[in-house]
Amino acid sequence: MAFGCDKKRDYPTDLKPKYSDFENDREQRNLFGKVKEVEWYKTVYQNDKKDGKRILNLKEEFTEFGSIKENSNYDNSGELIQNDVYEYDENDFLQKIISTNKRTQNSYVMAVYHDTINKTSKRKVVVNDSVNHEVIVFYNDKDYVIKQIAIEQNDTTIVEHKYKFNEADKLVLERQNDIESNKPIVTNKYSYDENGNLIHSSYKTEWIELITEKKWENERISKQTEYTISADSIKHLDQVTEFDGLYNQINSKIYENSELNRELKYEYEFDKNGNWIKREVSMKEHYAKSKEFKPIYLETRKITYWK
Repeated sequence: MAFGCDKKRDYPTDLKPKYSDFENDREQRNLFGKVKEVEWYKTVYQNDKKDGKRILNLKEEFTEFGSIKENSNYDNSGELIQNDVYEYDENDFLQKIISTNKRTQNSYVMAVYHDTINKTSKRKVVVNDSVNHEVIVFYNDKDYVIKQIAIEQNDTTIVEHKYKFNEADKLVLERQNDIESNKPIVTNKYSYDENGNLIHSSYKTEWIELITEKKWENERISKQTEYTISADSIKHLDQVTEFDGLYNQINSKIYENSELNRELKYEYEFDKNGNWIKREVSMKEHYAKSKEFKPIYLETRKITYWK
């Protein structure tokens, strides 16, 4: 089986992934071309001969304009867990999500109401025919959220969003404050290189801070490093991931208490549109003093396109 990875590129080199400001759900999933449907299968190897059963894990359908239309998740035996159906208006605004959980036999309906004049949206969630909660979101002229009102079982929570931008109009600080207590719930910070590329971000709550650092080469993300600061106030290294030119993982080092625990290697095969259709994952168990990578599973994607 032939694979493309960081050593061998067999994808279109003129493609460039988007890392933010996504125009649709396809771009957010790092899919190229007018993808109509993706079926995602996984084969867990049972032995060194790579024997195993090919199991459907996920199926996603997209509209012609790239919005998610239907999502079906399956368990490790291929049994359907949950199905989500998305409905849109004539302007491609989300109107409704209908979800059915096959295990719990629960049904969820989220209705979305858009008011473009007053720059608000309202989401009402109904669980098994009973209203569960409502969320009203207010936006500014740049479409940033400035306030959210959440109502659940007669309990109302109001969160205010405040922003700070640099001279290049890049977001450098977002703070979400609870109106009642006037305390920050979430604080997000961002910093950029001289080309305006995001190189550092942090997500901080009262209990934990998650930090991500990104390395860029030729205007593409080549490496991402993740840290956690928790109750001990120590910065712990969690994971270091390297990417190919299309933002596919090719190597991932996973740490426990900042010590290398295991390492994953990814090898790919691509279709002519630049989407991977086969991905073999191998693991080196550093905690067990392993000296080599051993293949552990194979993922395949059946991708169909709008014509």
